[in-house]
Amino acid sequence: MKPRSLLPHHLALHKGVPVKYPTSLLTATNLILAATLIGACAEQPSDTQVDDSNAELLAHTPLLATTAALPASLPDYTQLDGATVRGSGGSIHLSVDAAGDIPRQPDAFIHSVAVFGYAWADLDTGKGIVAVIHPTIGRDSKQNPDGWHTHPVQLTGGTTATGGTSDFCIVSIGRSQAGIAIQGDLMRTNMALQWAGLSVSALDVAASFVVQADAGCSGSGLGVDVLDTENL
Repeated sequence: MKPRSLLPHHLALHKGVPVKYPTSLLTATNLILAATLIGACAEQPSDTQVDDSNAELLAHTPLLATTAALPASLPDYTQLDGATVRGSGGSIHLSVDAAGDIPRQPDAFIHSVAVFGYAWADLDTGKGIVAVIHPTIGRDSKQNPDGWHTHPVQLTGGTTATGGTSDFCIVSIGRSQAGIAIQGDLMRTNMALQWAGLSVSALDVAASFVVQADAGCSGSGLGVDVLDTENL
């Protein structure tokens, strides 16, 4: 695994322990995420504003359980070789170049975690866009319910400084419409700026990640465990 990119200190991604995710927490995480994501995507909003209120997310907290280490050898597609962001014609165009072919359908690793995805984030505000896949928690999106789809998200600082395993905590998950194309180790996604809820110039880092239950993430109970990063 190559070293993570250096990020601004106030939201730096660093750990002193191996990357972990909760296995016995998957059931609790599944329930939390299913309620959260179904609330975010079950119906299209009637206006053009991103819906990030997520009363469902804020109403749930995780159950306490033990954790287990991720596989010693992660799939190549969890590591990033590059990432880009650009804007044109009222749209934001995002890409990640992974170290291996990105699966179009869930494989064993993706089935083993609650959520796997790629993110493009603004570290100053915690706003971001994610492309995710989560067969373990079931359907939540009308975009592509059994596969990859997008969400705008709001993040805040994680729990690593207090002994937790989350680099970030999830504050809210919104609804969106976007196109996703996967060709080998490259993923591209295009989204209207009205759905993104942020400016192209604000994004400064891309990442691969898994979502996990984390009792230290007050409000949502959901944490983000970053696997690899690339500066934009």
